[in-house]
Amino acid sequence: MNLRNQNNNPYEIILMLRVKTLRLSKRSPLLCTAAILLTCTQTHATENNGTAYPLGLDTVLAGRMPPPGLTTFFYSSAYESTELKGAYGRSMAGIEDFNLSYQSLAVCLDYVYSDYTLWGATLASRAALPYIKGQVSFYTETPQGRVRNSGKDEGFADLAFTPLFLGWSSPRFHQMLGVDFYAPTASYDKDRLFNVGTNVWSYSPWYSFTANPIDEVEISAKILYMINDKNRATDYRSGREINADYHLGYSLNKNWQVGVSGYLYKQVSDDERHGESVWEDGNRGQVVAYGPVVKYQTPEFGVLMKWQHETLVENRARGERLWLQAVVRF
Repeated sequence: MNLRNQNNNPYEIILMLRVKTLRLSKRSPLLCTAAILLTCTQTHATENNGTAYPLGLDTVLAGRMPPPGLTTFFYSSAYESTELKGAYGRSMAGIEDFNLSYQSLAVCLDYVYSDYTLWGATLASRAALPYIKGQVSFYTETPQGRVRNSGKDEGFADLAFTPLFLGWSSPRFHQMLGVDFYAPTASYDKDRLFNVGTNVWSYSPWYSFTANPIDEVEISAKILYMINDKNRATDYRSGREINADYHLGYSLNKNWQVGVSGYLYKQVSDDERHGESVWEDGNRGQVVAYGPVVKYQTPEFGVLMKWQHETLVENRARGERLWLQAVVRF
């Protein structure tokens, strides 16, 4: 869940600032948008400040294909932010006591086909559905005085699925390639301050790898390019995005691994409303995150915990993210 906002420099804020959460992705993430009524004109900050993909999800063993058959992944995350950054990393003017928090739980099913190959690759399909509970609140100063704004939502978020992805493996290098789809299946209301649904189709080609230069060392990453459709309810299209999840781990023994993981996110095109770029910098978000990881794994079961601290933030909330992830072979 990520929140992006704009740092605008108008003469004055006449009526209100509204925050709407929008984007949570695939196994996790929510986003917020801000709209400011300036003089007589309403302008909206980006609705998809972040990505449909939950940032920082696919870090450990990002490039390794599961074994043939069905593998079940469980993802639980919690996010907390009390800072809202605007353009060029400036604090958002006119907003006080900002707080964004959410918790998510997702189940992801991977099915690896044992009877088919393509270009020497193993084939697999994937589907994931998250459940989100979140809220946002803040105060704004208006000509009528200090006003508290708040909203919350809870429920199943948008469905994420990958019809087909490919995996190649060698003793010390593993890689996968695919395209994720995010369908707007969840509840959405353009006047609600916090939404678990996005009301937008998104598409994300991606590439991931896991390298083991020596037995004890793991280097993994997943790189994706996000393309967002237009929200028909608001005539708003979020810009295109690049994200890279990363992980560097060291195995203490055959079961335990410690390391560092995080994500590098950058929006590479402007947000648009009614076909026009918004705000002074196109509302282009960015963030760098890092933090420790601990993993325990056996051939049938694995669990990991990771904490990710956000920095170098522009046009979004700056916060802390905690993950608990598990994988089970039935």
